[in-house]
Order: sequence, then C-alpha cells, then structure tokens
Amino acid sequence: MQKYFINENIELNKSFKIESSDQHHIEKVMRNKNGDQIICVDLKHIQYLCLIENVQEGTILPIEKLDINNELDVEVTLVYALPKGDKFEFVLQKACELGVHHIIPLSSKRCVVKLTKDKFNKKLPRYQKILKEASEQSGRNRIPSIEEVKTIKELKPYLKDYNLVAYEETAKQHEHGELFHTLQQLKAGDQLLIIIGCEGGFDESEIQELNEMGVKCCSLGNRILRSETAPLYLMSVIGYSRELTK
Repeated sequence: MQKYFINENIELNKSFKIESSDQHHIEKVMRNKNGDQIICVDLKHIQYLCLIENVQEGTILPIEKLDINNELDVEVTLVYALPKGDKFEFVLQKACELGVHHIIPLSSKRCVVKLTKDKFNKKLPRYQKILKEASEQSGRNRIPSIEEVKTIKELKPYLKDYNLVAYEETAKQHEHGELFHTLQQLKAGDQLLIIIGCEGGFDESEIQELNEMGVKCCSLGNRILRSETAPLYLMSVIGYSRELTK
C-alpha cells in the first residue's frame, strides 16, 4: 500500500487535501480510484489508514490510526564529506532506507566538490524530494532532516551521546574494537553520530581536530571501502545490531 507524508496533523474521520504532487502520483502513476486505500503519515510521525474520497481533487479520509513504528530505536546522524558526481544523492536515498535520522553534508580538505551556501540551497529541494520518496518507499514514520554544508569546526554543536569517525589508518592498524564496543553500549533512545570522509579520506589534522572534540576513530573492517559504500555499510551494521540480534 502506497505511503504519503502529510504536512499537517491528521484527525480521524476528518478529510484533508493531499499535496498536488502526491495527488498526481495517486491518480496518474498509481492509477488509484475513489475508495482505494493508502497510508498517510502526519507531522507527529503517526501512520493512518486512509480512503481516497476524490482522486481528482486529492481529498483523503483517515479511517484508522495504525500502531506501526518502522524507525530505528536509536537516533543516527550521518555526517558525510561531499563526494564527486551523484554519489551524494545515492547515499541520501540508501541511508534513508536504512534508517538515518539526520544528514549533515561536510566540506573537508580533500573534497573535490565545493558547494557554496547558494549552490546548496538550489539543490536542497531535490535532496528533500529524494529523502521523501525514499521514506515513502521504505515504509518509514519520518523523513530524515538535512542540514546545510558544515565544516569540521562547525560540527561541535551536533555531537551526540556517541560519536565515531571512520578512518582508514585505524583499519590498517587492525584496531577493530571501537565500533563493536559502541554498538554494545547503545540503548534505546541513544543518539549516535557517524562521520564518513570523501574519496580522499580525511587529512590527519582533521582527525586530530575531531579527536579533540571527543570523536573516536573506528575501523569498518580490513578492506578500504569507497566513500559511498562506507556510510551504507555502517548504517547496515547499526540496523543489524538494533533489530536483528534481539
């Protein structure tokens, strides 16, 4: 059953109008008819079973509140240094499917891509559309938020209960315990921040700066992963540890 996110709080048995883009998707893409059922998620992240009252007008009637929560029980923030090409959009989509809560694009010394505030703001609607569609497809209760591009110096206010940076030198030294111990300590409601570099990784001075903030280096195993693979590997490991080992 198709899911849509609504920019208001839903009340049972009180009709509302869905956004025009969603109305177009319902009528032209899904080819739904009056009386068909969809799921809508409101601003409180609550899911409702709804009837399509008028497909042409986009009028929707919520008929049942659903007790469904498809979110990770820990809040994960992904800080991702800007990669080349369309890799950032790919990671946005897949990290969303894997349960990330917040995304912070990072500008680091070795980033080839340099996004000014104006350039980022022009791309932001597309990024938000990718996150919305990925959230709908994967059955989530919320759409991840995305911040403006930050530098390492600007990350301090965003630090969480646990903070990790994936660093290839840690892997080369076969120090694989930090990620495991962090996952062992996590409990429901905790917040975790993970930092991933671009293709060239992080400069040693950047790692030192992060360490001074309290961010710990971790290995992602014996192999060196591509910049677009590392965040998805890490999100998968977190999901496995929180949902499939209990």
